[in-house]
Amino acid sequence: MTGFDAPDAVHRIGDYVVRRARPSDAWEFCHADAEMVAGAYPGVMPTAWSQDRLAEADRLVPEREVAFAASLAAEERGEEPEDRTWIALAGEEIVGICVSRSTPQDWESINEVVPIPGVTRQLNHLYLRPAAQGTGLADALLELALPCRMPAYLWIIGGNERGWRFYERHGFVGDGVTYSCGPIWYDMPLFRMYRR
Repeated sequence: MTGFDAPDAVHRIGDYVVRRARPSDAWEFCHADAEMVAGAYPGVMPTAWSQDRLAEADRLVPEREVAFAASLAAEERGEEPEDRTWIALAGEEIVGICVSRSTPQDWESINEVVPIPGVTRQLNHLYLRPAAQGTGLADALLELALPCRMPAYLWIIGGNERGWRFYERHGFVGDGVTYSCGPIWYDMPLFRMYRR
């Protein structure tokens, strides 16, 4: 766990306060996450997909409460959690979310995705509200999630050119591995990027 901030650390990044997500954040997290994800792919994903993301937010709250509690408890015991989740706040509003994982996602195992030798950490999630974009907050969240340019990989949806350029600036490259996002994501192509 070397390099990660403490589970109770609070960071001031420009106008934002960044800290780990807690169980009490679950409702606000799920709704903010749904809004940011739903608005992240204009011209890439259809309107119906965005509406589905917003509609499922309430259903995901109990799952997030449990996951946040389990991750924080694992770190407090000195164990590696499955994931770490940071939220960026402007006042009481969540304006940014970032998640890094220590294990592959379930769909990767089901599809027998070949791992990248020596790269096990995954950036699973990084979204900002439009008002927070271009402020340096995304860079700061990425550094918290993958400190000291930690080797990692991520999956990025086809058509997300802005995201691709952002990750390239942080040392990620595409490795040519492509999967389908599956029916929930309208079978869009999903590309893998990594850095060593």
